Amino acid sequence: MRRNNELLASLKVRESKDALEKSAGEAKDSKRKRREKKEETPAEPTRRSARMRGESSKGRWVEIGEDDKPKGEIDEALECHLTCDEYCAMHGLEPGPKMVGGFHGWVEETERIRLGIAENANKAWELNGGGSGDRRPGKGEQARDHARRMLYKNPNAYFYRHTGGEEQRNGDWDEGEIERFVEVAKQYGCGDKWGLFASYIPGRVGYQCSAAYRHIIIPRGLLRDDSWRLTPSGEAIFAGRNK
Repeated sequence: MRRNNELLASLKVRESKDALEKSAGEAKDSKRKRREKKEETPAEPTRRSARMRGESSKGRWVEIGEDDKPKGEIDEALECHLTCDEYCAMHGLEPGPKMVGGFHGWVEETERIRLGIAENANKAWELNGGGSGDRRPGKGEQARDHARRMLYKNPNAYFYRHTGGEEQRNGDWDEGEIERFVEVAKQYGCGDKWGLFASYIPGRVGYQCSAAYRHIIIPRGLLRDDSWRLTPSGEAIFAGRNK
């Protein structure tokens, strides 16, 4: 009886060992097959570059920020795009005034007095600490928080993200706002310092004015700017700062 039990135990151990070795071998073989298959048929990239798609990747994300520098890359193939004059001629648009030299005003006067902002940029900066700091958000500081505390020192940064107190308007621009935009541009110029420019457009902030310039004003020929080129379909692409 005892001998039979020992024999059964020995058989069970052997069977378990054989099963483990077989399982390990199958796992190793399966892993080898997966590796070989991967080497034979490399996976298709989940996101192909614009160059692989036959498209230009540049010029698509350029936007002028509060510091008046373009964000994104400038298109290298601008020779295939149109100047504002060429675009207006192609589409039969009456060309508006040409913008040269950017915005040359200050905070809208009524807003400036109401909010207690200094008479010009130099005074605003010096009266509120001066120095070389505060050009960018501090470490861990959100852009909107930085802009908020710049109201008196650097109003351009403030109005790029905040209104002067009224509720911010969102959505499409109505014709009255577009007319106001053009009036302000005719008087003070435009193309940079979008925060200061926005202080003249009730309910709008600087980044909205920058977007409207690119997507509405220039494609409609209401203003012309040699810093921009257009595709025949009306997509405005930054070409470099117009001196």
